[in-house]
Amino acid sequence: MVDGFARHAILLFLAMRIGDFVNVAAGMWFVPKYVKPEDIGAVLPITSFATFLSLPVFAFAMTVMKEAACLAATGERGRIKSLLCGVFVVVAATTVAVLGVTAVLMPCFLELMRVSDCSAGFLVVAAAFLGCVAPVYTDALQSLKRFRSLAAIEVGGSVVRFLVMLAVMPVRALAGYFAGQAALPVFRIAGSVFMLRRDMSIGAEPFWDRDAVRRMTAAFGLILVYQAIPMASSLLEQTMIRTALPSVDSAGYYMVSRFADFLHYLTFPLLLVMFPYTAAAARKGASTCPYVAKCSAVTLAVSVLMAVVYAFFGEELLSLMPNGENYIAYVKYMPWLVLINAFTACQVFYANAEVSAGRFGFLWWLAPLHLIYMGVLTLWLQFCGSLSLPLLIVCFAVVSVLRFLFSGIACQNSRFLTEKKD
Repeated sequence: MVDGFARHAILLFLAMRIGDFVNVAAGMWFVPKYVKPEDIGAVLPITSFATFLSLPVFAFAMTVMKEAACLAATGERGRIKSLLCGVFVVVAATTVAVLGVTAVLMPCFLELMRVSDCSAGFLVVAAAFLGCVAPVYTDALQSLKRFRSLAAIEVGGSVVRFLVMLAVMPVRALAGYFAGQAALPVFRIAGSVFMLRRDMSIGAEPFWDRDAVRRMTAAFGLILVYQAIPMASSLLEQTMIRTALPSVDSAGYYMVSRFADFLHYLTFPLLLVMFPYTAAAARKGASTCPYVAKCSAVTLAVSVLMAVVYAFFGEELLSLMPNGENYIAYVKYMPWLVLINAFTACQVFYANAEVSAGRFGFLWWLAPLHLIYMGVLTLWLQFCGSLSLPLLIVCFAVVSVLRFLFSGIACQNSRFLTEKKD
């Protein structure tokens, strides 16, 4: 019989795959068809920039998920209600501050990215910010293991996103793309509030005492550091691709990287399901490594298979995209980008398992690795004056392999220590 972890992972995977049609249509059809070629390479960096500005909300959502998962593991539903009520107030206050900062910085960044449709700026911010706010609500369902409700929300949100893009992109291409991006988290928030009505109807029990505030503040600071470092690294990568390379190279990278990003459709549901299970395991004193190993093995196996497919049939697949034949020269990067994403995903599995357990020792190697990496990229551009796409992809590959190796070593050591202690 399939255990609960595998059953829930399969359920979310199938539900999200129904919504993949929208993601594929957006990235592989709507964008190449409607967005101007000179703007295509700007889609990834401006998304990364807006997401980075929303980082505090994203870190806060993960902090809440960690706390709620621990409370759910012990059946403290009344305390979860008090936690969520306080969270919703904090999110409302944070919204004002983040939007104020974004209103000042986003126009300058859009100019740097050479975006001709500056009216998309507001929708870029809205999509990124709402995308970071939505997990505050969906993570509550996740921590309560309400995976059927999550699956229904994902399917419904994907349909709404598709309809918005279908209606707006033919008129205002870039603005329509980000309008669709914003529609999905709006639906997630509304759907989660509706699904949580039963849990919020029970009697509240005290939660927000001095110890809880101190514990969550400490966790928030550590999670903020954990999320900020790789996000800053990704933002630097995407900005360099857009500003240090010709527009055709940044557009070519966008086109072929869409084929590598399919891995997100596999790893995201695994992460959603894994977090409450690893939190519960850690609370019981058990090792979280078996969950990390299962998710990593599935991810690596699928990635190797797809890398082989792309190596032999990459040209045919790219040609199916609108104007794809203009970027055939970039097909050679498709297998490597898949493997790079796979190694990075394995590191994320390990780090998220550690966060769910309240352990942040991995920051001692994760932070220096990313800081050195970003420093090397910046100094290279400063002193050499130019970069090439092959060189950047080699850099991506090296750092992803290092993250994978460090995670594997750390996971093995933690499992050894746990078993020795037991």
